[in-house]
Amino acid sequence: MTDETKGTTEEAKAQPGATRPTGTKNEWEDLGHRIEAQIRGEFARLAGVEESADWDTIGHQLDVKMRAKTASGVGAPPDAGWDEVGHTIERRVRTGVGSTVGAEPGADWDQIGRRIESRVKTEVAGVAGAASDDSWSTIGNKIAGKVQKAIDDVLDTHKRPQEPPKTEGEKSRGNG
Repeated sequence: MTDETKGTTEEAKAQPGATRPTGTKNEWEDLGHRIEAQIRGEFARLAGVEESADWDTIGHQLDVKMRAKTASGVGAPPDAGWDEVGHTIERRVRTGVGSTVGAEPGADWDQIGRRIESRVKTEVAGVAGAASDDSWSTIGNKIAGKVQKAIDDVLDTHKRPQEPPKTEGEKSRGNG
């Protein structure tokens, strides 16, 4: 056993069921380099560059390809930068949300937010029996009043005196 493998062999013996590594440190380094070369080659093929290209070249080319693919998917020019791609996505989402809530075409997020609030307020005001141009405070007070009335009605129903149950004799005499 060489000094290079002694430590790992001793560690393997200490772990039941563990496999003992074999080979020298140089053999393991060589294996690591070969694995890295295979992985780099696969990514290089994906990027469309030579398999021997360095990681910087591969990374740059992958970025170019992903950006172009994403740009074409969202309707931006294929040579658009990430900022333009992001702005295109945001514009499309804003337009879709604005259209869904009935905002004017080209509305910004503030206008869309006001439109959503207006629609919600109109619905809630209708439930409360308030006007849609009433303040939120007025609408809330009307809803609170309706809830309180409903609770009072339920409590009043349970407070009313109920007739005692009829006896068998009352039932047989036709009183029940």
